[in-house]
Amino acid sequence: MERSDEGQWYYMEKLMVESMTDYFGLLEESLVRKIKVLDKIEEFNLKQKDIFTTYSERPNLEQFDSYIEEKDKLINELDMLDDGFETLYARVADSLKADKERNASIIRRLQDLIREVTDKSSSIQSQEAENKKLMEAYFKSVRSSIGKDRTSLNAAYSYMQSQRGFGGAESVYMDSKK
Repeated sequence: MERSDEGQWYYMEKLMVESMTDYFGLLEESLVRKIKVLDKIEEFNLKQKDIFTTYSERPNLEQFDSYIEEKDKLINELDMLDDGFETLYARVADSLKADKERNASIIRRLQDLIREVTDKSSSIQSQEAENKKLMEAYFKSVRSSIGKDRTSLNAAYSYMQSQRGFGGAESVYMDSKK
């Protein structure tokens, strides 16, 4: 009887190790997927930058908006991946910490992936800040142009109003004798 209890214990322990390995694999997969999503966001950031750095007169703001919509979908996917990772990590955190030596390679791999995610997130934040500056510079130039156009229009209108007072077709040099 004691031997069958020992066999069951071994089986349970083996099952737990296998399920932990599956959990660790899922954690790693989640981080890898997150990196891929961050890569796509970086691509859209570069496309957005191109819109404001390569335009001649007017950037394609419709295309810019479509990139924002795509990035919004990717950000929602990132949020879901984050939630899933946190939930999964909460389940296995104690197991990881309990046997650090046996899980050292897994822990290192997860740390490397987390570091890569953090680096990409920082890079994306700086890209976003740069794109924001480019966009603000564009809109500032547009506002300035509108202001110049408005000043020119007001000057033309003032000139037209002042010319109305002269009576239109009559000239001061015209001979009034018939």
